[in-house]
Formats: sequence, structure tokens, C-alpha cells
Amino acid sequence: MMSMSRIPIFLLLLTLSVCLLACGGKKKDVAYYEMQIDSIRKAEQLKTMKQQAGVYDDPVEQFFDTLSLCPLPVRSAGGNLSRLSHFSKVPPQVTSLLGYPVDTPLRMTALPRTHGYGVFMLAEGTDSIPPIISLVTLDKQYQPVDELCIYEYRLAERGDDLGVSYNEYYIDSHYAVTIQSCFVKNGTTLPLLGDTRRYVIGKDGTFQEEIVELE
Repeated sequence: MMSMSRIPIFLLLLTLSVCLLACGGKKKDVAYYEMQIDSIRKAEQLKTMKQQAGVYDDPVEQFFDTLSLCPLPVRSAGGNLSRLSHFSKVPPQVTSLLGYPVDTPLRMTALPRTHGYGVFMLAEGTDSIPPIISLVTLDKQYQPVDELCIYEYRLAERGDDLGVSYNEYYIDSHYAVTIQSCFVKNGTTLPLLGDTRRYVIGKDGTFQEEIVELE
């Protein structure tokens, strides 16, 4: 259930105004509802003041409100997260909220919002191994909506050849996400290109694949 603090204040004021009209305008009811409205306004003002001062009651809200913002467009940086905007360590409360075991090593940075949804880059892994990088969308209550893996470096084989596979990715300023798969045979450095996929974020916050036209 949505908490009182997450309901927009104008909706609360509207609800209280309707109740006030329905009660017949009695003086005691007017005083009561005016007191309620004043209380809500003060609570919102206090919340804003605390946020501006860097004080939060909810650690989840604090984490997301203080994340670094990575502007678009974003080009593939492989597993080198230092080439992107700063990634913050994800606390256990958020790790659990995202559907991962609480001991999973996660780091995260924010991208610009779209269609009313928060968009984030999520990196899973330790400093000793290349991370798995995903794009995730969250609703206004920080609940996961969808997730798309955009980078993973792993051992692989193509036919009789052994090597490694990874993705190159590009996110443009309109949130078109292009992912190019690559394979590097052992003993070589030249990547062999594989499938190209492209996704956009729909109005429902999900990643929707588009057909890539071959040139």
C-alpha cells in the first residue's frame, strides 16, 4: 500500500476539500480539516527541508536521491566502470528490493528519467572480475519494472573455436539501446561481430525490441 508520504500533496488536499464540502460546512468540521491540511503542508515542508540538508528518514529514498547522474548518450566502456559516471555501492535494503540476495555485490548510477520511470545502470560483480551491466527501470515507489543486460564478458565458443564473448552497447539521447555481440578467438585480438539488437523503453517502462534493418 502506498504510504501517506508518497501520495502527492495536491491529491490529499483535494480529498480533504471534498470531505469538507460533504460535511455541510460546520464550523467544527472546517477547523478540523484546516488543521489536517496545515499538518500535511508542514510535513511536506519538513521533508523538503530535511532532503535539502541531506537528512532522510528512508534509506532507500536517500540512496536513489543521492545517486550520481550519468548523462546521455552513453557508449560502451566494457567492464571499466571508471569511464562512466560514478557508480555507488548498493545497500542491502536496495539490493533486496531489486530482487537480488542481500550479499550480492551491486553498484549503480542513475540515467535521466523517461516516461515517468527511473532508469539506472546496475553493475553486478567484484573488482576482480568484469561486471555484468544491466539497465533497470523502476517506478515512483522504486519497484523494479524491467531489466536488460547490456554487457557481459564470459568464456565462449564459436564452432570449434574457443575464446571470449562480450557486448558493445550504445544508448542514445532518445533511449534507443543498441547492443552488438562480439567474439574474440583465443590467440587473436580482432573481434568477430555477431548479432545486433536494438531496444527502446516503452511508455510502460519495459524494454521493447525493435527490428534492426541490415544495410
